[in-house]
Amino acid sequence: PGEGHKWVYPSEQQFYNAMRRKGWEADETTIPAVVQIHNAVNERGWSEVVRWERDLHGNENPRLVKFLGRPNDTSPKAWINSNMLFYHPPFDRHDWYVDRGDGNEPQRYVIDFYGGQSDSAVETGFLPSLLNRFSSSPSPSDEDSGRNNTASTPSADQAIPMRPPSMYLDVRPALDNPEAARDRVHMFFRDAFPGLFGAFDSMNRNQQSTESSDRPSSS
Repeated sequence: PGEGHKWVYPSEQQFYNAMRRKGWEADETTIPAVVQIHNAVNERGWSEVVRWERDLHGNENPRLVKFLGRPNDTSPKAWINSNMLFYHPPFDRHDWYVDRGDGNEPQRYVIDFYGGQSDSAVETGFLPSLLNRFSSSPSPSDEDSGRNNTASTPSADQAIPMRPPSMYLDVRPALDNPEAARDRVHMFFRDAFPGLFGAFDSMNRNQQSTESSDRPSSS
């Protein structure tokens, strides 16, 4: 969006219509829960972007100017994780472009979405994985042959509990410039030694506060 404008999440009806246009089948009654989880995950991703910008660049108000869904494009880090470290591959990827307000080109951030231990075999793409979870049938453990499951089968007017998928978001600046590489190294050590860097941040804030208080008043 343009300067001064903000991104607005689509309504539940707009969300449902968009999925139908893309050929995805969904139970209309599950759309409110799907939309809520979808938005919450995006907010989690954005909070991580803000953390990078705030902690490393002092930017409290970064602005998202563009985003791309790239579920079929594996990032280099995800390739290493899945092919060399044998982690489950991510089920989705987003590229978000962030304006720092400094007049430079937007910084691209890469977000890889990984399923939790119980969601290691989700389909490619964030929305398909949600739709699959919310349209799942009764567990196979309840369908053992020779067992009468009448007592445990929910009636038509009983809501089937819907468990949101667990996931991990790997958010980091894309290595499009040397500064992004330095940021990654810096954040790695910040996360590895939070107490040490927390002390440094506190010292810097105290120093800035002291310098501000020592400046003569303009009046």
